[in-house]
Amino acid sequence: MRYERLLIFVFFTAASWICGKEEATPKDRLIVETLLRLERFDVSGNEKWKGAVQRYVYSQRGQEGYFELVEKFSVQAELPELLRLVETDPTSAQSAKSVQLLFRFGEQKSLSNLLFASTEEKANAIAALISFLKTPQAEKLLARHKALNDPAKTVGKEAPALLSTPQDIDALANSTGNPTKGKAVYQKFCFACHIAGELGIDFGPGLSEIGDKLPKSELLLAIVKPNAGISFDYEGWTIETKEGSFWAGIVSESDHELTVRMAGGVSQKIKKTDIASRTKMKASLMPEGLHLAMSENDLVDLVEFLSVLKKKKVLP
Repeated sequence: MRYERLLIFVFFTAASWICGKEEATPKDRLIVETLLRLERFDVSGNEKWKGAVQRYVYSQRGQEGYFELVEKFSVQAELPELLRLVETDPTSAQSAKSVQLLFRFGEQKSLSNLLFASTEEKANAIAALISFLKTPQAEKLLARHKALNDPAKTVGKEAPALLSTPQDIDALANSTGNPTKGKAVYQKFCFACHIAGELGIDFGPGLSEIGDKLPKSELLLAIVKPNAGISFDYEGWTIETKEGSFWAGIVSESDHELTVRMAGGVSQKIKKTDIASRTKMKASLMPEGLHLAMSENDLVDLVEFLSVLKKKKVLP
């Protein structure tokens, strides 16, 4: 039944944008570029501009800058596409940005419907993206989603990997895991913050060649004790705005604004004049105790997968 609801949901969201498809013209592009230079983003009062923006933004799907255009011009016609991206692959960076925009447009109900209609695996991935937003609306939606799920599903789960002593870590480091299973563990616990090859989101340190850099024992330590060493340029900051909003993530800045990059590929631009305070975080953005959500077998498999991520050798 849940799968049938998902098919119906996807059909109607997809049909809504296929039926209204129009090709963008060079004139449409000129109008959009002019509006961008003039910073005229509210086009609701001009049907000519509105149509040009919608057609041009449609033509930019899958291209760099697509999400920025949707955000700047508040292109409501792209809401079905944002939902489609989330439904298709909730582990992608595109989905993370789509979730952010859907909340900005007040589409919590659409996301709630998608959560309800999705398989358990997809629903959990979507919930993970929502959790990165750290807003009251996101927390409310997550609380509802959690209440609708049966907590009894966790009964019978393997014991978590406690790793309370160095000897525990050494013992697991000397174990051999299954990298294929470890890849599945990575996609469940690590995809939202790290990229490994084509898997994951580029937020924290990249892991594509981590097997060349760290032995298994240090990989385990990095997972179990993330605060032991925070990589340069990945320090976390908390930003409080004068309106009372809080944001936490990796900060980059220009002369007039900050960009806060958060787990899941979500980012938020904040004008410096709107900032009340900014504080460097003492702890890593990677949460302590993540390994406690895994069984020992999961952790061994994950480390095995990470250990085989190495630079490809070019044969002479």
